[in-house]
Amino acid sequence: MQERENVVNAEDRDVAALISAAGPRPRLADGAAAEVRAAVEAEWRATVAGRRQRRNFTAWAAAAGLGAAAVAVWLARPLYLPASDPVASVARVEGGVEYRVGLGEDWVSAATAVSLRPGDELRTNDSGRVAVKFNNGIEVRLDTGTQLALVDSSHAVLARGGVYVDSGEGAEARLRDLEIGTPLGDVRHLGTQYQARLLDGALQVAVREGRVEVGTKATTVVGGAGEQLIFADGGVTRAPLPVHAGQWAWIGLVTPPFSIEGKSVDTFLAWAGRETGRAVDYASPTAAQQAHAIVLRGSVAGLTPEQAISAVLSTTPLRLEIQADRIRIEEPAS
Repeated sequence: MQERENVVNAEDRDVAALISAAGPRPRLADGAAAEVRAAVEAEWRATVAGRRQRRNFTAWAAAAGLGAAAVAVWLARPLYLPASDPVASVARVEGGVEYRVGLGEDWVSAATAVSLRPGDELRTNDSGRVAVKFNNGIEVRLDTGTQLALVDSSHAVLARGGVYVDSGEGAEARLRDLEIGTPLGDVRHLGTQYQARLLDGALQVAVREGRVEVGTKATTVVGGAGEQLIFADGGVTRAPLPVHAGQWAWIGLVTPPFSIEGKSVDTFLAWAGRETGRAVDYASPTAAQQAHAIVLRGSVAGLTPEQAISAVLSTTPLRLEIQADRIRIEEPAS
């Protein structure tokens, strides 16, 4: 027995020496990180599916799933490269927001301008929200109680909570690729504004502008503006959701800064209308011409888009009426 213990101790010392000699683990390159996460996610999905099919899912099967995930990581080790370049940065922080640079690392407070790389994660507490801007121009905002991991420049994984994605305007917006993976399906924009939320075992995807494509294990579904898709219990239901509904209100609380200095009123209103889901309605050609001619000075930092609309128009001779679905601008009273 003593001889066997000596052999085991010697083996332990050998393993410890190898680990020490290997040094700290380098970060995954973009492609390697994506491959590892994809392998782990695929194994996880297969495990969950098996659990649903067999109620008597045994402990050894779960252990096998974890083992397969570990093997995927180990096999990817030859692909490890030094730290990747940033793929996004923090644009605005409200309340409690933390991030970490990789699994197993400590969470630290996030601040504006922090760079984010593949493998980094963000989380918000019950009062926290954060806006992130990807290098390709896509904006992502995290609501309270949310955790999101950046796989690479075009993939992120939502573990809990809700996110809002804005791919921008124009034809180029469809070329900005970002897929949000969730346990219930993967969401891909087709040039749009949308939010995805995990709530009570369901995936809710609401579309404000453009279209989204949601792929699940069973099917692929496309949703359009003014529509909400709810994925639960293997099925999907559709319901209308106005683009200015209350469910969109939270995104205004963490809108990235918009500089009005030197901008015309109509440029500002185009931004504000898109942020609030309202159309900009000029009562007359004269009102539109004046909105284009007036140049703004100052700042709207810290204001929600609704607050900014009132604050900015109060400095002009134009008359403002904010309706449920539109911002109406009239020329000055004669």
